[in-house]
Amino acid sequence: MAGYPPPYPPPGYDPRAQRRFLRDQARAQRAAFRAQRDAMRYQMRGMRRSSVLAPILLVAIGVVVLLIQTGRVDRGWFWTWYGHWWPLLLVVAGLVVLGEWMMDQRVLRDPQQPRFRRSLGGGVFVLMLFFVISGVIAGGIHEFPSGYSKLFPGTHFGPDTLDEIFGDKHESDQTMDLAFNPGTSLSVVNPRGDVTISGTSDDNRIHIAVHKQVYASSDSEADRKAQDLVPATITSGFSLSVNMPAMDGARADLVIQVPTAAATTVTANRGDVHVTSIKAPVGVTANRGDIELSAISGPVTTHINSMSSSISAHSLDGGITIQGHAEDITLADVTGPVSISGEYFGTTLLQHINGSVHFHTSRTDFQLARLDGQVEISPDSNLSADQVMGPVVLTTRERNITLDRVAGDIAVTNRNGAIDLTAAPALGNITIEDRTGNIRLVVPEKAGYSLQAGTTNGNIESDLPLSASNSDHEKSLSGTVGGGGPTLRITTTNGDISVNKADVQPLPPTAPVAPKITLAPPVTPPSAKPPAAPKPPATPKPPAPAKTPDQ
Repeated sequence: MAGYPPPYPPPGYDPRAQRRFLRDQARAQRAAFRAQRDAMRYQMRGMRRSSVLAPILLVAIGVVVLLIQTGRVDRGWFWTWYGHWWPLLLVVAGLVVLGEWMMDQRVLRDPQQPRFRRSLGGGVFVLMLFFVISGVIAGGIHEFPSGYSKLFPGTHFGPDTLDEIFGDKHESDQTMDLAFNPGTSLSVVNPRGDVTISGTSDDNRIHIAVHKQVYASSDSEADRKAQDLVPATITSGFSLSVNMPAMDGARADLVIQVPTAAATTVTANRGDVHVTSIKAPVGVTANRGDIELSAISGPVTTHINSMSSSISAHSLDGGITIQGHAEDITLADVTGPVSISGEYFGTTLLQHINGSVHFHTSRTDFQLARLDGQVEISPDSNLSADQVMGPVVLTTRERNITLDRVAGDIAVTNRNGAIDLTAAPALGNITIEDRTGNIRLVVPEKAGYSLQAGTTNGNIESDLPLSASNSDHEKSLSGTVGGGGPTLRITTTNGDISVNKADVQPLPPTAPVAPKITLAPPVTPPSAKPPAAPKPPATPKPPAPAKTPDQ
């Protein structure tokens, strides 16, 4: 004790043992803290539930990649579409998370259920960030639906873009003349390049002009590609095939002259197709390109498979069938049936169709017997037609419909849109059904018919000698006018009904004079209102015969 200053430690005190005790006590506290922390982590992990958004995104990626790899979906088309519609992915993801939250709140209302919380996880955020970045890039490169770049104006991004950027352009021409016996059909396949075919050969031969465009880094490479870019001609019986080879960084535009009676089939993968002055059946398939047809006397079948492409045809004598998906459709001066089916994202304009018309998409089904005026179906919500011979059947949704001077039986079914119909003599049975929208019907003032009109939430106005009846929210108008005749049924749930009479001129009983076969399309702006038809003469003259291209 002599070494310690006062006060002196109690007897038996060991400072080393005291330090060991304090050190062991600190270690025990740290171990208890770690155990408590681990227990809280395990508890939090037990309360955490992962979102199903990540598996949904992975499945979607796998399905898209599988469809592209198997050729069911075109890679370029997908990125063009995705560059425009990628924000929908955020909407779907938000709806999934919102649905999970609502389900969790419903489960947690039960006090017997264990507590938990929903988490997305870092992987979901990484995937969503990838989708957003790729969508912004795709949207900047491909402007929907044309495929032209918004970041680089005037540039079209396609499979040959890299070759065009890093290679020099070399052009050359080649001509070929082959015998073409009467009765021989022509088949043309061009993977990359335009195809122009005209029935202007008068020497029983086929004349082929090839304009080659080759992108290469050297003249020797360009010459090698140009030598390989030669059409292969195969004759088998009464069939001649002209096939161009597929080559990266190269395209060939074909201009072919054939006898006018040659049946023609064209397949173009990337390029426009022009066919004119053919007096035989014509078949055209364009995967990425426009189609232009004129002065064809024979049935026409077309397949168009690009949302950025358009098809125009005029002066056809034999009808036309259009299938696939495209932007705009313009048909004028067609004799024969017209059938259009698929998905079309632009404006459809039909003029002077001397034959039946059937237009069918996932949104609209429109059938009529003859079209003396025009039909315009806009990409937004308008559908108009004038001078139409029935029977007419129209089923659509979310469109404002205007039908002017329609004769014969008429059946119109719409959902969420107004209907304006002017019926022309001879009056037929009319059925108009709408869910939400006003209906206006104009009938010939001297016609006889039976009328049945009713609306649930709306009013009825009429200048007919009939009285309307009211019952709660329902209003109706019914009766017989002019001694009876066809039946007119008009129903709408939310909208007003107007029935009036007017002096409506009838359509001619026979089709108008057959259109002149011309090479230049008619100049009629889509937005221009067609002129009113004059009154029919007392003694109509017989229609003049159709002129041929040689006339």
